[in-house]
Amino acid sequence: MKQPFERVLREICFMVKVEGRKVLRDFGITPAQFDILQKIYFEGPKRPGELSLLLGVAKSTISGLVKRLETDGYLTRRPDAADGRAYLLAITRKGESVIEKVIERRESFIEKITSELGQEKAENILKILKELKDIMEKNFSKQ
Repeated sequence: MKQPFERVLREICFMVKVEGRKVLRDFGITPAQFDILQKIYFEGPKRPGELSLLLGVAKSTISGLVKRLETDGYLTRRPDAADGRAYLLAITRKGESVIEKVIERRESFIEKITSELGQEKAENILKILKELKDIMEKNFSKQ
């Protein structure tokens, strides 16, 4: 019997993502803008072209999204020391606050759900998920 791992994992990820993104309404940030903030928050400053490639979005789209994030104080632009003609986008403290609020919302949601399972089941699921992640990382290709 084929196990529906992909479907179940996708559905779980989707629900957690949607729950966390409810916070974005409080900040007037779109999901696409949030993707930019999140990428920079976790991976550090990026050039707009890098964001375009990483997020699979046209450079012109990135420009519009970034402009509003800058105007609203979530991102700053600074010269790229490696290339004086280019610039890097960095997240501000205000931008970090958005990411942290989304993470808090996701954690609260997951905590509520796992508390319904009971501590032992929740711990077992976490252990299995960590094992699954380790195996996936060994087999993951970034191509």
